[in-house]
Amino acid sequence: MVDDLRLRMLDDLLAAERGFRDLAEKRARALTGVLTELAYRLAGEKLEQMRQLDPSAPNSWKAEDWRNFFLAVSLTPQGEGWGKSSGNGNGNGHQAEITALRAKIAALERELAQARQVSLYQRQVEQDNPLIPSAPQKVQAQTSGRLAGFVLPKIPKVFEHRWQVRAEMSKADAELHLKRRGMALKCLADGLSVLVEIGRYVGDATGAQYRSGAMRRVFEALEESGLIVRQTLSLQVTGNLPTRLAVARLSAEGKQFCAALGWPVVESDWERLLRLHEGEKQEGHTLAILLFASAARLRGWTVEVLPEVPGNARPDLVITRGEQRLYVEVETGTRLHDANAKWRMNAELNGGRVALVARNVAERGVLVADCKHVAGHGHAADIETLIAGKLVEVSADDPLWAEEW
Repeated sequence: MVDDLRLRMLDDLLAAERGFRDLAEKRARALTGVLTELAYRLAGEKLEQMRQLDPSAPNSWKAEDWRNFFLAVSLTPQGEGWGKSSGNGNGNGHQAEITALRAKIAALERELAQARQVSLYQRQVEQDNPLIPSAPQKVQAQTSGRLAGFVLPKIPKVFEHRWQVRAEMSKADAELHLKRRGMALKCLADGLSVLVEIGRYVGDATGAQYRSGAMRRVFEALEESGLIVRQTLSLQVTGNLPTRLAVARLSAEGKQFCAALGWPVVESDWERLLRLHEGEKQEGHTLAILLFASAARLRGWTVEVLPEVPGNARPDLVITRGEQRLYVEVETGTRLHDANAKWRMNAELNGGRVALVARNVAERGVLVADCKHVAGHGHAADIETLIAGKLVEVSADDPLWAEEW
């Protein structure tokens, strides 16, 4: 639990730092806009000539470029700026205004440089902060697994505007980033929803850790391009701090994008819960089902959420591995069920065994005691224990069940 609390605190710290960085970048863009407006007022024709030579100007200018531009403007005659008058006839009619503008420009240049320094600093925070394990050791890419042999198809021209990379990336970094982006989309098209699980598969295939900045940028880029919808679910597992789980699904544009790449799109676990199980109203229960599904898949189980079965039983999942097949009930609410009917139906589906997932260790003990009255054998897990096992470190050999009888 100490590690869990520490990770939550680090997540909050990172979120705050990213927010500060974003604010600094917005401020830098706003200041660039002000400088551009002033440049047009003082020397609009000159600025247009420079833009013809360099289409990225003036947005790409650094503080020194702005300084050189305005120093050159100061040597030009009055009236070159757009919409300016010729003064009072003696060549210095607006000298006071120009002096004030130059002072304001100098102040804006200082603020712009400071904002850019803050932005660059914030981008390094995850690497420089000794409390945050975000400068991970290089991970060896795996040659087997869900995404082994993945090849990114050619992006159709109609979607190229959604498949851009940041200018500061090198060509090699951009290619790897786009490959990871494609892998994440393929996982979503296959019906996965939990970002930590998707990040685990992508990271294993490309040599990255889920908590690295590289993986964070993948999901941010997909959301910014409008191809996915992200949300953070929460559940009070134990204590005062809620457990949070980041999930995603393809947007309408994302589904069209995947279809254009030739990838079949199936209904995701999260979408199925929203459609059939009041997933929005039962956020905690949705989180528990999705988290258990990810934990089972990472241990080698095949998972189906909300399977259809005959009779009145409505199991939350069915998991299969080899010859083993278990219908699983996830219980995050009251334990009061009429004559233990829920567990009796579950035992019937499983040939006399109960398979349950509780919210925490204490509630697991209570539910197991109830189930022992209706089934002589069973399997039990709980969200608290599964979280302690860390999804990013799970292997196929790790036990899924915390308790069996």
